[in-house]
Amino acid sequence: MPEYQVTWTISLDASNPVAAARQALAIHRNPASWATVFTVESDTETVTVDLDPEYQDPSGNGSPQVTLAA
Repeated sequence: MPEYQVTWTISLDASNPVAAARQALAIHRNPASWATVFTVESDTETVTVDLDPEYQDPSGNGSPQVTLAA
């Protein structure tokens, strides 16, 4: 089974690194969050996966869009 590194990126204003991490965690854990775009890397490729490209289902159960990363 391949191994993947999955990252999610967000830019935030915060008073310090811990506050920024806490803000990001709260956003990511929020069931209504639209934080559904991830960069997925393997040994052979890097892709961007949008689990909700139509902004209809933030649960991630919608039809994903996969794009080869530049």
